[in-house]
Amino acid sequence: MKKLIYLPVLLVLLQCSPNPVQQDLLNYINVEMPKVAPLESEAVEAYASISGENYQGDSVMYYTITETVVPKYEEFYSILKDIKPATAEVQSLHKEYVQAAADQLEAFKLILVAIEQQDPQIISEANDDLAEGRALLKMWRADLDSACVKHNIVFTGDEEEK
Repeated sequence: MKKLIYLPVLLVLLQCSPNPVQQDLLNYINVEMPKVAPLESEAVEAYASISGENYQGDSVMYYTITETVVPKYEEFYSILKDIKPATAEVQSLHKEYVQAAADQLEAFKLILVAIEQQDPQIISEANDDLAEGRALLKMWRADLDSACVKHNIVFTGDEEEK
């Protein structure tokens, strides 16, 4: 008869225990992502400073991508790949981010090849890779936001849209 008393107590304790996905998401957002965010920002900002309306010529673009964008993005990508979330749900989210980063890195490297070869076809391919990477990043962010809502996590402060 005494064993029956412990069962309801155990069920209450299990219901109060932390959600493992919630804990993993909190770790991912608060511990892991801050390790890589500054490197990604540096690389992307350096690229933005020499592309589009800020384009100043192939030599400036080549130098900036070679000296800043690719080294910073490779460092970011290397650290990003080493992040190992604990739960399947966060692992799946992280896999999206890693794929997006791989596409972006490939695009930056293709731009260098295009400049070296003066090949507009390669530039077009690189721009497609950049667009695909950005689309994957948007999807990752939307999925991250959905997971946070699902697991009762609220962002505070200024959150930038990726």
